[in-house]
Amino acid sequence: MKKGFSKKTYLNIFVICLSAMTVYLLPYLRWTYYDAVMEASGLNNTQFGLTLSIFGATTMICYAPGGWLADRFSSRKLMAFSMLGAGLVGFWYATFPGFAGQVIMYILWGIFTTLTFWSAMQKATRSLGSSEEQGRIFGFVEGGRGICSTVISFATLYLFTRLGEGLGGLRGVILVMAALCIVSGVLVWIVMEDDRPLAADGVEKKKAGMSDILVILKTPAVWLIAMVIICCYSIYLGSTYLTPYFTNVIKISASMAAFISIARTYIIQFLAAPCGGALADKMHSITKVVIGCYGLIIVGLLAIIAAPVSALPVLMIAMIVLCVAIFAMRGIYFATVDEVNIPMNVMGTAVGLISVIGFLPDVFMSTLCGSLLDRYPGAAGYTAIFYVMLGFGVVGLVMSVLLLRVTKKR
Repeated sequence: MKKGFSKKTYLNIFVICLSAMTVYLLPYLRWTYYDAVMEASGLNNTQFGLTLSIFGATTMICYAPGGWLADRFSSRKLMAFSMLGAGLVGFWYATFPGFAGQVIMYILWGIFTTLTFWSAMQKATRSLGSSEEQGRIFGFVEGGRGICSTVISFATLYLFTRLGEGLGGLRGVILVMAALCIVSGVLVWIVMEDDRPLAADGVEKKKAGMSDILVILKTPAVWLIAMVIICCYSIYLGSTYLTPYFTNVIKISASMAAFISIARTYIIQFLAAPCGGALADKMHSITKVVIGCYGLIIVGLLAIIAAPVSALPVLMIAMIVLCVAIFAMRGIYFATVDEVNIPMNVMGTAVGLISVIGFLPDVFMSTLCGSLLDRYPGAAGYTAIFYVMLGFGVVGLVMSVLLLRVTKKR
Protein backbone atom coordinates (compact mmCIF):
# COMPACT_ATOMS: atom_id res chain seq x y z
CA MET A 1 0.00 0.00 0.00
CA LYS A 2 1.23 3.49 -0.80
CA LYS A 3 2.49 5.57 2.11
CA GLY A 4 1.12 8.79 0.66
CA PHE A 5 -0.54 10.37 -2.33
CA SER A 6 1.16 12.29 -5.10
CA LYS A 7 0.82 16.06 -5.42
CA LYS A 8 -1.44 15.52 -8.42
CA THR A 9 -3.77 13.32 -6.35
CA TYR A 10 -3.95 15.91 -3.59
CA LEU A 11 -4.71 18.60 -6.19
CA ASN A 12 -7.53 16.47 -7.60
CA ILE A 13 -8.90 15.90 -4.10
CA PHE A 14 -8.88 19.66 -3.48
CA VAL A 15 -10.71 20.38 -6.74
CA ILE A 16 -13.33 17.72 -6.02
CA CYS A 17 -13.79 19.06 -2.47
CA LEU A 18 -14.19 22.61 -3.73
CA SER A 19 -16.67 21.69 -6.45
CA ALA A 20 -18.66 19.34 -4.19
CA MET A 21 -19.09 22.20 -1.73
CA THR A 22 -19.69 25.18 -4.00
CA VAL A 23 -22.29 23.46 -6.22
CA TYR A 24 -24.62 23.23 -3.19
CA LEU A 25 -24.02 26.73 -1.80
CA LEU A 26 -26.81 28.54 -3.62
CA PRO A 27 -29.64 25.97 -3.35
CA TYR A 28 -29.11 25.85 0.43
CA LEU A 29 -28.32 29.55 0.89
CA ARG A 30 -31.48 30.00 2.96
CA TRP A 31 -30.15 27.90 5.81
CA THR A 32 -27.44 30.49 6.47
CA TYR A 33 -29.34 33.68 5.53
CA TYR A 34 -32.92 32.54 6.05
CA ASP A 35 -34.56 35.89 6.90
CA ALA A 36 -32.61 37.84 4.26
CA VAL A 37 -33.35 35.30 1.51
CA MET A 38 -37.01 35.15 2.53
CA GLU A 39 -37.35 38.92 2.31
CA ALA A 40 -35.46 39.21 -0.97
CA SER A 41 -37.39 36.37 -2.62
CA GLY A 42 -40.69 38.23 -2.38
CA LEU A 43 -42.47 34.92 -1.75
CA ASN A 44 -44.89 33.91 0.98
CA ASN A 45 -43.99 31.10 3.39
CA THR A 46 -45.74 28.42 1.36
CA GLN A 47 -44.04 29.43 -1.89
CA PHE A 48 -40.68 29.76 -0.14
CA GLY A 49 -40.91 26.24 1.26
CA LEU A 50 -42.23 24.87 -2.01
CA THR A 51 -39.14 25.96 -3.96
CA LEU A 52 -36.87 23.80 -1.79
CA SER A 53 -39.34 20.90 -1.93
CA ILE A 54 -39.22 21.14 -5.73
CA PHE A 55 -35.42 21.06 -5.55
CA GLY A 56 -35.56 17.93 -3.37
CA ALA A 57 -38.04 16.21 -5.67
CA THR A 58 -35.87 17.00 -8.69
CA THR A 59 -32.78 15.51 -7.03
CA MET A 60 -34.62 12.29 -6.17
CA ILE A 61 -35.75 11.95 -9.79
CA CYS A 62 -32.23 12.61 -11.10
CA TYR A 63 -30.13 10.23 -8.96
CA ALA A 64 -30.70 7.07 -11.03
CA PRO A 65 -30.37 8.60 -14.54
CA GLY A 66 -27.41 10.60 -13.22
CA GLY A 67 -25.65 7.33 -12.44
CA TRP A 68 -26.26 6.12 -15.99
CA LEU A 69 -24.83 9.38 -17.38
CA ALA A 70 -21.73 9.03 -15.19
CA ASP A 71 -21.03 5.67 -16.79
CA ARG A 72 -21.51 7.03 -20.31
CA PHE A 73 -19.61 10.33 -20.15
CA SER A 74 -16.42 11.69 -18.60
CA SER A 75 -16.67 12.78 -14.96
CA ARG A 76 -14.49 15.78 -15.78
CA LYS A 77 -16.87 17.02 -18.47
CA LEU A 78 -20.02 16.35 -16.45
CA MET A 79 -18.67 18.08 -13.33
CA ALA A 80 -17.37 21.10 -15.24
CA PHE A 81 -20.71 21.43 -17.03
CA SER A 82 -22.53 21.22 -13.69
CA MET A 83 -20.44 23.95 -12.08
CA LEU A 84 -20.85 26.25 -15.07
CA GLY A 85 -24.62 25.70 -15.13
CA ALA A 86 -25.06 26.16 -11.36
CA GLY A 87 -23.01 29.38 -11.49
CA LEU A 88 -24.99 30.86 -14.37
CA VAL A 89 -28.26 30.12 -12.57
CA GLY A 90 -26.73 31.85 -9.55
CA PHE A 91 -26.19 35.05 -11.54
CA TRP A 92 -29.86 34.89 -12.50
CA TYR A 93 -30.74 34.34 -8.83
CA ALA A 94 -29.03 37.64 -7.96
CA THR A 95 -31.78 39.46 -9.91
CA PHE A 96 -34.38 37.97 -7.49
CA PRO A 97 -36.97 36.85 -10.07
CA GLY A 98 -40.56 36.02 -9.15
CA PHE A 99 -42.02 32.70 -8.03
CA ALA A 100 -42.13 31.11 -11.48
CA GLY A 101 -38.52 32.07 -12.13
CA GLN A 102 -37.39 30.68 -8.79
CA VAL A 103 -39.19 27.40 -9.43
CA ILE A 104 -37.26 27.07 -12.69
CA MET A 105 -34.02 27.94 -10.89
CA TYR A 106 -34.46 25.24 -8.25
CA ILE A 107 -35.32 22.66 -10.91
CA LEU A 108 -32.15 23.59 -12.78
CA TRP A 109 -30.09 23.41 -9.57
CA GLY A 110 -31.56 19.96 -8.91
CA ILE A 111 -30.40 18.88 -12.37
CA PHE A 112 -26.93 20.41 -12.10
CA THR A 113 -26.24 19.09 -8.58
CA THR A 114 -27.57 15.58 -9.16
CA LEU A 115 -28.15 14.52 -12.76
CA THR A 116 -24.78 15.70 -14.04
CA PHE A 117 -22.73 16.02 -10.84
CA TRP A 118 -23.35 13.66 -7.91
CA SER A 119 -22.55 10.23 -9.40
CA ALA A 120 -19.81 11.72 -11.60
CA MET A 121 -18.16 13.21 -8.49
CA GLN A 122 -18.31 9.88 -6.63
CA LYS A 123 -16.84 8.06 -9.63
CA ALA A 124 -14.06 10.62 -9.98
CA THR A 125 -13.25 10.23 -6.28
CA ARG A 126 -13.00 6.45 -6.54
CA SER A 127 -10.68 6.71 -9.55
CA LEU A 128 -8.05 8.64 -7.55
CA GLY A 129 -6.70 5.64 -5.64
CA SER A 130 -6.36 1.89 -5.47
CA SER A 131 -8.68 -0.37 -3.50
CA GLU A 132 -6.30 -0.13 -0.52
CA GLU A 133 -6.59 3.68 -0.55
CA GLN A 134 -10.35 4.15 -0.92
CA GLY A 135 -10.95 4.87 2.77
CA ARG A 136 -8.48 7.75 2.85
CA ILE A 137 -9.57 9.10 -0.54
CA PHE A 138 -13.25 9.30 0.39
CA GLY A 139 -12.44 10.46 3.92
CA PHE A 140 -10.22 13.28 2.68
CA VAL A 141 -12.90 14.42 0.22
CA GLU A 142 -15.58 14.55 2.92
CA GLY A 143 -13.23 16.25 5.37
CA GLY A 144 -12.06 18.67 2.70
CA ARG A 145 -15.65 19.65 2.01
CA GLY A 146 -15.96 20.54 5.68
CA ILE A 147 -12.84 22.73 5.58
CA CYS A 148 -13.95 24.49 2.38
CA SER A 149 -17.42 25.03 3.83
CA THR A 150 -15.98 26.58 6.97
CA VAL A 151 -13.65 28.97 5.16
CA ILE A 152 -16.12 30.09 2.49
CA SER A 153 -19.05 30.36 4.92
CA PHE A 154 -17.14 32.69 7.24
CA ALA A 155 -15.72 34.69 4.30
CA THR A 156 -19.13 35.27 2.75
CA LEU A 157 -20.59 36.10 6.16
CA TYR A 158 -17.93 38.79 6.55
CA LEU A 159 -18.84 40.12 3.08
CA PHE A 160 -22.54 40.11 4.01
CA THR A 161 -21.94 42.20 7.13
CA ARG A 162 -19.59 44.59 5.32
CA LEU A 163 -22.24 45.24 2.64
CA GLY A 164 -24.88 46.11 5.19
CA GLU A 165 -26.67 42.79 5.86
CA GLY A 166 -29.55 43.84 3.58
CA LEU A 167 -30.55 43.21 0.00
CA GLY A 168 -27.24 44.55 -1.30
CA GLY A 169 -25.27 42.31 1.04
CA LEU A 170 -27.24 39.23 0.03
CA ARG A 171 -26.82 40.04 -3.68
CA GLY A 172 -23.05 40.37 -3.12
CA VAL A 173 -22.92 36.97 -1.41
CA ILE A 174 -24.92 35.35 -4.24
CA LEU A 175 -22.66 36.85 -6.92
CA VAL A 176 -19.53 35.65 -5.10
CA MET A 177 -20.95 32.15 -4.72
CA ALA A 178 -21.98 32.05 -8.38
CA ALA A 179 -18.49 33.16 -9.39
CA LEU A 180 -17.00 30.44 -7.16
CA CYS A 181 -19.06 27.85 -9.03
CA ILE A 182 -17.66 29.07 -12.34
CA VAL A 183 -14.08 29.11 -10.99
CA SER A 184 -14.53 25.59 -9.59
CA GLY A 185 -15.76 24.41 -12.98
CA VAL A 186 -12.71 25.88 -14.68
CA LEU A 187 -10.43 24.17 -12.15
CA VAL A 188 -12.19 20.85 -12.73
CA TRP A 189 -11.66 21.22 -16.48
CA ILE A 190 -7.97 22.13 -16.11
CA VAL A 191 -6.88 19.79 -13.31
CA MET A 192 -8.89 16.62 -13.78
CA GLU A 193 -8.49 14.12 -16.60
CA ASP A 194 -11.13 12.25 -18.60
CA ASP A 195 -12.08 8.83 -17.23
CA ARG A 196 -10.27 5.86 -18.71
CA PRO A 197 -11.44 2.86 -16.63
CA LEU A 198 -9.09 -0.06 -17.20
CA ALA A 199 -9.54 -3.76 -16.66
CA ALA A 200 -6.94 -5.84 -14.84
CA ASP A 201 -5.13 -6.57 -18.12
CA GLY A 202 -4.84 -2.85 -18.92
CA VAL A 203 -7.46 -2.91 -21.66
CA GLU A 204 -9.91 -0.05 -21.59
CA LYS A 205 -13.35 -1.19 -20.44
CA LYS A 206 -16.44 -0.66 -22.53
CA LYS A 207 -19.12 1.71 -21.32
CA ALA A 208 -21.92 0.26 -19.25
CA GLY A 209 -24.70 -1.44 -21.15
CA MET A 210 -28.14 -2.64 -20.09
CA SER A 211 -26.76 -6.08 -19.15
CA ASP A 212 -24.28 -4.43 -16.75
CA ILE A 213 -27.08 -2.39 -15.18
CA LEU A 214 -29.16 -5.53 -14.66
CA VAL A 215 -26.20 -7.15 -12.92
CA ILE A 216 -26.03 -4.18 -10.52
CA LEU A 217 -29.75 -4.49 -9.76
CA LYS A 218 -29.26 -8.16 -8.91
CA THR A 219 -26.25 -7.57 -6.64
CA PRO A 220 -27.25 -7.97 -2.95
CA ALA A 221 -24.28 -5.87 -1.79
CA VAL A 222 -25.63 -2.82 -3.62
CA TRP A 223 -28.92 -3.01 -1.72
CA LEU A 224 -27.08 -3.56 1.58
CA ILE A 225 -24.95 -0.47 0.97
CA ALA A 226 -28.12 1.50 0.22
CA MET A 227 -29.60 0.36 3.55
CA VAL A 228 -26.41 1.28 5.41
CA ILE A 229 -26.55 4.78 3.91
CA ILE A 230 -30.28 5.38 4.46
CA CYS A 231 -29.85 4.53 8.15
CA CYS A 232 -26.78 6.76 8.56
CA TYR A 233 -28.37 9.65 6.68
CA SER A 234 -31.55 9.39 8.76
CA ILE A 235 -29.46 9.59 11.92
CA TYR A 236 -27.54 12.55 10.50
CA LEU A 237 -30.76 14.46 9.76
CA GLY A 238 -32.07 13.58 13.22
CA SER A 239 -28.87 14.94 14.78
CA THR A 240 -29.73 18.43 13.49
CA TYR A 241 -32.35 18.54 16.26
CA LEU A 242 -29.62 18.38 18.91
CA THR A 243 -29.19 22.16 18.82
CA PRO A 244 -32.85 22.99 19.67
CA TYR A 245 -32.74 20.12 22.21
CA PHE A 246 -29.88 21.81 24.05
CA THR A 247 -31.58 25.22 23.97
CA ASN A 248 -35.20 24.21 24.63
CA VAL A 249 -34.69 21.31 27.03
CA ILE A 250 -31.21 21.65 28.53
CA LYS A 251 -31.62 25.47 28.53
CA ILE A 252 -28.12 26.46 27.42
CA SER A 253 -27.52 29.92 25.97
CA ALA A 254 -28.06 30.75 22.30
CA SER A 255 -24.35 31.57 21.86
CA MET A 256 -23.32 28.22 23.33
CA ALA A 257 -25.86 26.49 21.08
CA ALA A 258 -24.38 28.27 18.03
CA PHE A 259 -20.89 27.10 19.02
CA ILE A 260 -22.16 23.53 19.40
CA SER A 261 -23.79 23.72 15.96
CA ILE A 262 -20.60 24.96 14.29
CA ALA A 263 -18.51 22.34 16.06
CA ARG A 264 -20.92 19.56 15.10
CA THR A 265 -21.39 20.66 11.50
CA TYR A 266 -17.89 21.72 10.45
CA ILE A 267 -15.11 20.95 12.94
CA ILE A 268 -16.08 17.34 13.62
CA GLN A 269 -16.73 16.79 9.91
CA PHE A 270 -13.26 17.73 8.69
CA LEU A 271 -11.57 15.89 11.56
CA ALA A 272 -13.62 12.70 11.74
CA ALA A 273 -14.00 11.93 8.03
CA PRO A 274 -10.27 11.68 7.18
CA CYS A 275 -9.59 9.78 10.41
CA GLY A 276 -12.32 7.29 9.57
CA GLY A 277 -10.85 6.85 6.11
CA ALA A 278 -7.32 6.34 7.42
CA LEU A 279 -8.56 3.80 9.97
CA ALA A 280 -10.43 1.90 7.24
CA ASP A 281 -7.28 1.63 5.12
CA LYS A 282 -5.22 0.59 8.14
CA MET A 283 -7.72 -2.15 9.02
CA HIS A 284 -8.03 -3.13 5.34
CA SER A 285 -11.81 -3.04 5.76
CA ILE A 286 -14.16 -0.11 5.23
CA THR A 287 -17.15 -2.13 6.38
CA LYS A 288 -15.57 -2.95 9.75
CA VAL A 289 -15.18 0.77 10.44
CA VAL A 290 -18.82 1.31 9.44
CA ILE A 291 -19.84 -1.38 11.96
CA GLY A 292 -17.75 0.35 14.63
CA CYS A 293 -19.38 3.69 13.81
CA TYR A 294 -22.85 2.22 14.20
CA GLY A 295 -21.77 0.78 17.55
CA LEU A 296 -20.66 4.25 18.71
CA ILE A 297 -23.89 5.80 17.41
CA ILE A 298 -25.96 3.37 19.48
CA VAL A 299 -23.86 4.03 22.59
CA GLY A 300 -24.08 7.80 22.10
CA LEU A 301 -27.86 7.76 21.63
CA LEU A 302 -28.43 5.49 24.63
CA ALA A 303 -26.38 7.89 26.74
CA ILE A 304 -28.38 10.91 25.51
CA ILE A 305 -31.68 9.12 26.19
CA ALA A 306 -30.66 7.86 29.64
CA ALA A 307 -28.78 10.90 30.98
CA PRO A 308 -30.75 13.43 33.07
CA VAL A 309 -31.01 16.95 31.64
CA SER A 310 -28.78 18.22 34.45
CA ALA A 311 -25.86 16.03 33.31
CA LEU A 312 -24.55 18.49 30.70
CA PRO A 313 -20.98 17.06 30.53
CA VAL A 314 -22.34 13.55 29.86
CA LEU A 315 -24.70 14.87 27.20
CA MET A 316 -21.92 16.85 25.51
CA ILE A 317 -19.59 13.83 25.42
CA ALA A 318 -22.39 11.63 24.08
CA MET A 319 -23.14 14.19 21.37
CA ILE A 320 -19.48 14.34 20.35
CA VAL A 321 -19.26 10.53 20.18
CA LEU A 322 -22.45 10.43 18.12
CA CYS A 323 -21.34 13.10 15.64
CA VAL A 324 -17.81 11.72 15.27
CA ALA A 325 -19.28 8.35 14.33
CA ILE A 326 -21.77 9.92 11.90
CA PHE A 327 -19.16 11.96 10.01
CA ALA A 328 -16.55 9.20 10.05
CA MET A 329 -19.12 6.95 8.38
CA ARG A 330 -20.37 9.60 5.95
CA GLY A 331 -16.81 10.03 4.75
CA ILE A 332 -16.40 6.40 3.72
CA TYR A 333 -19.75 4.71 3.13
CA PHE A 334 -19.63 5.17 -0.65
CA ALA A 335 -16.15 3.62 -0.64
CA THR A 336 -17.81 0.29 0.18
CA VAL A 337 -18.75 0.14 -3.52
CA ASP A 338 -15.09 -0.64 -4.24
CA GLU A 339 -14.90 -3.14 -1.39
CA VAL A 340 -17.65 -5.28 -2.90
CA ASN A 341 -15.90 -5.16 -6.30
CA ILE A 342 -18.43 -3.12 -8.27
CA PRO A 343 -16.68 -2.58 -11.66
CA MET A 344 -15.58 0.98 -12.39
CA ASN A 345 -17.50 1.10 -15.67
CA VAL A 346 -20.80 0.74 -13.74
CA MET A 347 -19.74 2.79 -10.70
CA GLY A 348 -22.03 5.67 -11.64
CA THR A 349 -25.04 3.41 -12.08
CA ALA A 350 -24.40 1.79 -8.70
CA VAL A 351 -24.03 5.17 -6.97
CA GLY A 352 -27.18 6.46 -8.64
CA LEU A 353 -29.24 3.48 -7.50
CA ILE A 354 -27.80 3.57 -3.99
CA SER A 355 -28.42 7.32 -3.73
CA VAL A 356 -32.10 7.01 -4.67
CA ILE A 357 -32.61 4.80 -1.61
CA GLY A 358 -29.90 6.20 0.63
CA PHE A 359 -31.12 9.80 0.52
CA LEU A 360 -34.84 9.08 0.85
CA PRO A 361 -34.71 10.55 4.39
CA ASP A 362 -34.68 13.97 2.71
CA VAL A 363 -38.31 13.23 1.85
CA PHE A 364 -39.60 11.96 5.21
CA MET A 365 -37.21 12.59 8.10
CA SER A 366 -37.87 16.28 8.75
CA THR A 367 -41.63 15.77 8.51
CA LEU A 368 -41.44 12.81 10.89
CA CYS A 369 -39.36 14.71 13.46
CA GLY A 370 -41.59 17.76 13.23
CA SER A 371 -44.71 15.68 13.80
CA LEU A 372 -43.11 14.03 16.85
CA LEU A 373 -42.31 17.42 18.34
CA ASP A 374 -45.88 18.55 17.77
CA ARG A 375 -47.37 15.37 19.19
CA TYR A 376 -45.09 15.20 22.25
CA PRO A 377 -44.29 18.74 23.44
CA GLY A 378 -41.07 19.47 25.30
CA ALA A 379 -38.44 16.87 26.19
CA ALA A 380 -40.68 13.93 25.21
CA GLY A 381 -40.68 14.98 21.56
CA TYR A 382 -36.89 15.08 21.37
CA THR A 383 -36.65 11.75 23.20
CA ALA A 384 -38.98 10.26 20.57
CA ILE A 385 -36.64 11.55 17.84
CA PHE A 386 -33.66 9.96 19.59
CA TYR A 387 -35.51 6.63 19.76
CA VAL A 388 -36.20 6.84 16.02
CA MET A 389 -32.50 7.51 15.44
CA LEU A 390 -31.65 4.57 17.71
CA GLY A 391 -33.91 2.31 15.65
CA PHE A 392 -32.08 3.33 12.48
CA GLY A 393 -28.79 2.71 14.29
CA VAL A 394 -29.74 -0.88 15.16
CA VAL A 395 -30.98 -1.58 11.61
CA GLY A 396 -27.82 0.00 10.16
CA LEU A 397 -25.64 -2.16 12.41
CA VAL A 398 -27.40 -5.31 11.23
CA MET A 399 -27.12 -4.26 7.57
CA SER A 400 -23.41 -3.47 7.92
CA VAL A 401 -22.72 -6.85 9.56
CA LEU A 402 -24.49 -8.55 6.64
CA LEU A 403 -22.45 -6.41 4.24
CA LEU A 404 -19.24 -7.56 5.95
CA ARG A 405 -20.25 -11.17 5.39
CA VAL A 406 -20.79 -10.43 1.71
CA THR A 407 -17.40 -8.72 1.35
CA LYS A 408 -15.66 -11.63 3.06
CA LYS A 409 -17.24 -14.06 0.59
CA ARG A 410 -16.00 -11.91 -2.27
